[in-house]
Amino acid sequence: MKKQYFLSGIILIIGFFFLSNRTIAQKDWKGLFDNKYSALCSSTKTTRELFLIKSKTGDAFDFMETSNIIDALQCMYLSTGDNFYRNDLIKIINNILSTASISKNIAQNIYPYKDNYLTWISNNTTNNYHNEAPLFEGYVFRYITQFLYILRESGWTNASEANQTWYNNTLQFVEKNIWEKWISRSNKINYKPNTIFLGRRTHTASHWAFIALFLKEITTDSVIRTQCLEMIDMYDLLLKRNFKSNLVTPQSYIWNSSWDNVSGTDASIPNDIVLQDVSHGNHVLSYVTIAKKMENSNWSDGIIDSLCNTVKLVVYNKEQVSFSDMVDGSPSSAYPGRGNYQAEGWIKLSWFNKEIQSLYIDFAFRQEPIVRLQDMELQYYANLLYAEYLNP
Repeated sequence: MKKQYFLSGIILIIGFFFLSNRTIAQKDWKGLFDNKYSALCSSTKTTRELFLIKSKTGDAFDFMETSNIIDALQCMYLSTGDNFYRNDLIKIINNILSTASISKNIAQNIYPYKDNYLTWISNNTTNNYHNEAPLFEGYVFRYITQFLYILRESGWTNASEANQTWYNNTLQFVEKNIWEKWISRSNKINYKPNTIFLGRRTHTASHWAFIALFLKEITTDSVIRTQCLEMIDMYDLLLKRNFKSNLVTPQSYIWNSSWDNVSGTDASIPNDIVLQDVSHGNHVLSYVTIAKKMENSNWSDGIIDSLCNTVKLVVYNKEQVSFSDMVDGSPSSAYPGRGNYQAEGWIKLSWFNKEIQSLYIDFAFRQEPIVRLQDMELQYYANLLYAEYLNP
């Protein structure tokens, strides 16, 4: 009997040791990020090296994947202050900007409104092949614009003349070849400045609202600042019109990805009605959470609470440790399993809610294979580290 108690005690001690180590691991987001970032993911190159290579391709389609590492590196830099992450961000941005070419001089460019602005085309044969696409540029330049704001706020721009020059040149590029370019083209094509930005979908428009949110803070051009404020007001109005109380779970939201009501805005009337899928909903949440953090008065505590409830009560399945494909909790044949991609936007609700933070910590360790499958480990770990930094 004593031997049995002794063995049981040993098992309990081992179990406690395992759980303790697991708890410690849960808090070592930096270690998890750094290990993944420096790990070989091909026979000769690390994950970090492959991201740096991808940022040099000049293929606008690659901007979508590159945007994820920029978001992750920013979270790491904000959480740790480690210059390594900042320096990699600068390298990636330099690579992207260096591959831009004058629109009308790109031989393969099929965009019908070619001009003198610097730009890129997609080389993906299934998505905007040889065409210019505001979607891809919006994807990556939202985080580039945010990074410029971070550098200015941190005082980095004033640390040296070289820093100030880099910042000024990069900001001028964004102002002219990203913001002004698409405003100019929208005026030419639609006779309205924000139609290209707002489009017909919540998630594609969110990228440009995100850019506007930070560009208005750092630009010294009063015209651009006014344009940014107008864009933000239109997007916020459109999105809040779409957010509806879920009839089954009233304390949560349900919404369409197609605009419900475009009146009084530059948005285009949708040609269909489409429920928001969770995967693309990341973009919407990425904007709303940062807008709330930036103290945009259009986004109240009550709205954030309802979005948190959407995750806790509708989208997340505790028993299956997975997230639904659609915001109403339903599966989708178009996006099967993609609801588990949470690392870009939904996870940022952790900034405001400890219960949501715990939910994502639990998911990260109970469903690591899914995290790996969705190629979101780096963004996941970095965002959890930043949430912990904000809510120690």
